[in-house]
Amino acid sequence: MDSKGYTKRTYRSSESDCKNCPLREQCCGKSTKFKKIDDSIHKEHYDRMHLKLTQNPHYAKKMVRVRSKTVEPVIGTLVNFTNMKRVNTRGIKQANKHVLMAALTYNLKKYLKFITKKTKTKAGVVNEIQTKAPTSVKTAFYDLKYLFLSGLFFKNYNLKPKTNLA
Repeated sequence: MDSKGYTKRTYRSSESDCKNCPLREQCCGKSTKFKKIDDSIHKEHYDRMHLKLTQNPHYAKKMVRVRSKTVEPVIGTLVNFTNMKRVNTRGIKQANKHVLMAALTYNLKKYLKFITKKTKTKAGVVNEIQTKAPTSVKTAFYDLKYLFLSGLFFKNYNLKPKTNLA
């Protein structure tokens, strides 16, 4: 393990092999008497992916497009809108909580923006009117959002939303 906690493979030459080598100064330096190379334990996976991307440029372009549509917007939103530029907590557990809460808020905001499409057929409307119960969690969230935004929630419970904070 290195200082950051990553598991690495270390390859080291012997001093006797490097002692009489004409390229020792260029390879090892003036004061070092051996060559040391650190690799990740996942180097084979990195090499395989690099080979895959360099051999097939069409596949590499496709993967860049997929990543720019799926991963990058999420990271950009988390960094810019959920205070993920800097995690002001102490310890890994607290930082993990911060990241999980940011991801949770991102997913909830995305979920609440999703609006179920209303059915166009009369059979679906009749079925919806008869049950009067939410058929899924999505519609329950949508109905709850509608209640809060329309003010019906406050009227039913004789509550008034605070409009003046003074």
